Amino acid sequence: MKKIVFVGLLGLIVLIFLQKTDLTSSDLGRHLNNGRVLFDNHDILFKNAYSYTEPDFPFINHHWLYGVIVYSVYKLSGFSGLTIFNIFLVLITFSLVFFISVQKIDDSRRNFFKENKIDAFYLVSFLALPVILLLSQRTEIRPEIFSVLFIVLTYFLLDLEDNNKKKWLSWLLIPLFLFWVNIHIYFFIGLALIGFKVAAILIKTLSEKGKDYIQFFKFLAIFLGSTLISLVNPNTWHGLVYPLNIFRNYGYEIAENKSIFFLEHLTINHNFQIFKFVLILVLISWLIYFIFSYYNNKTGKIAFLNSIKIRFFDILVSLFIIALSLFSSRNIALFGLISLIIISSNISPFLIYIEQTNKVISDLWRRYIFSSFSKINFITSSILFLLIISSFIYVLIDGRQNNYLIRGSFGLGLENNNEASAEFYLENNLKGPIFNNYDIGSALIFWLHDLEKVFVDNRPEAYSASFFNEIYKPMQSEADKWEKYLKSYNFKTIYFTHTDGTPWAGQFLSRILNDKKWSLVYFDQTTIIFINSEKYDKAVVEALSLDNLIIKNKIRTLVKTSNVKTKLNLVSFSQKLGLPDLAMEICREVLFSYPDQARALWYLSVIYSNKEARADLLTSLNYSKRTIEAGLRLPEVYNQRGEVYWKLGDYNKAEEAWILATKIDKKNINALYYLNQVEELKRAGELPTR
Repeated sequence: MKKIVFVGLLGLIVLIFLQKTDLTSSDLGRHLNNGRVLFDNHDILFKNAYSYTEPDFPFINHHWLYGVIVYSVYKLSGFSGLTIFNIFLVLITFSLVFFISVQKIDDSRRNFFKENKIDAFYLVSFLALPVILLLSQRTEIRPEIFSVLFIVLTYFLLDLEDNNKKKWLSWLLIPLFLFWVNIHIYFFIGLALIGFKVAAILIKTLSEKGKDYIQFFKFLAIFLGSTLISLVNPNTWHGLVYPLNIFRNYGYEIAENKSIFFLEHLTINHNFQIFKFVLILVLISWLIYFIFSYYNNKTGKIAFLNSIKIRFFDILVSLFIIALSLFSSRNIALFGLISLIIISSNISPFLIYIEQTNKVISDLWRRYIFSSFSKINFITSSILFLLIISSFIYVLIDGRQNNYLIRGSFGLGLENNNEASAEFYLENNLKGPIFNNYDIGSALIFWLHDLEKVFVDNRPEAYSASFFNEIYKPMQSEADKWEKYLKSYNFKTIYFTHTDGTPWAGQFLSRILNDKKWSLVYFDQTTIIFINSEKYDKAVVEALSLDNLIIKNKIRTLVKTSNVKTKLNLVSFSQKLGLPDLAMEICREVLFSYPDQARALWYLSVIYSNKEARADLLTSLNYSKRTIEAGLRLPEVYNQRGEVYWKLGDYNKAEEAWILATKIDKKNINALYYLNQVEELKRAGELPTR
């Protein structure tokens, strides 16, 4: 049964990571191009060589070796091979975490239940389920997976010292960092772990009567050796200290660097709740550890300071990983894996305490439970198997309907039509300079590597902060700035993702779609291309331009081959195009299959809220109510309900809706603005009070 359970856990991981890649919103294209051109163009190691806007801006390429690795895999097996390779690395990482966690429990309980010992495998399996779901936060093909694997491996090698097992293996950390520093910026976490080990050993050594500093000097040497070998990167000491400096020039905020407590007010992500659950488990497990561990057998009193000394390394690791996960949502998957190890370490003393201090319970345990231990194992395995099956079903439903955990389509390789826009660009001999948005930059670097440079790509650190704040964002949100930089850069083509959710991108697309100078010539599920009618031959413009009928028919065609998430992207795109009836048509098609699809209900509510008829406004309220019931409880939903109530003249309910928005997010700007306006009207006597 153990094999079945473990295979089930691994199968759940495979299902979660078996998602098609969307190059238009990921870093993968640039990583692949790094591997393709590295040996011919060393500039990519030191400056922003892919962009024509700031080509000489200094850039420390801290992941160049990852590009070489994934490009080699890509040449051998394509994008499908990259998906399989990524899954393989995740499975290795999880298996190592699982093994460490089981060993943590078993090693601390060698003398517990000599004949019939509680099987650590089942305890860890239960704990692993929420951790596996947390892994869905980071499923893209990224260099980060190597860092996660190396962090776990570093912990494992450091932990061998405490268990007196193959202590020489810890010296392997030094050559490990030679690769790590050139693969991903998180090598600093590995150095931090070694530093924590040095500190823990020093504290332990100083507290002992016969001070033996051999172990301390060994790990100090490993720390210094790992640090020195990390200098072996193209940027030497600049590369070593780069983790400390990367945010000094970071002019573009991205969601993955935000705390979950900020993001949970903007989107629905079930991982945020799972993270809080696992965080509570970690804190409770430490409480259990300090209550039940390392007591004096004679007096029964807990040696609190001694327990801190013994587990000082794990305490530092816990605090560090918790801090990283609270600081940035990108770290919650790593937090989950490390937490599985920490929790497993912490729960053993509770079981030992029961055995050594509660003889009655211990005897009952042996007599009535372990007398039929094989039956208990079977029941436990069956429960675990049912939970795994339930998790499979949940993930499958989420991937098809809600996308709260699963963001891509299930399968290998690329999303449908993912490279079609590049094929259109090349087949029709379109030209730059290109104006593109942040999201699609890496894809364009890969697709057009020998033809065009990009305006921007998704590396905030590769551009000056002033570029983003004074050029990139203003030229999208302000028409006069757009005209200014249009003349300066002489754009011939706009290559964009219409799924860009930033306010400035929305303003820009709405404006360009109504600008006669720019002709819409291509779009698909994610991308959109415009050409400057003044820069291309008239015959080319007329041949490629799309009219409303063609646009509507193409959207309907795309809907037929799209998953729910992509269909809803096309709903949003239809609204940008000024086609609300088509947007409603797509929403109703989604709701026919999934009546409780929250986003589809929400889009219908928004569309009806823009109408003036009372019946339409009431319909909007009905859809927003269903949206909330379906689980999309966000401030924007309540703000919109307040606006509709206001239009209907129901000022009290409008105020109630905005108050509810502030209960979700106390700092919500829109809700606070509305409530402030209500108070001013009340004071002026222009609005009825309660």
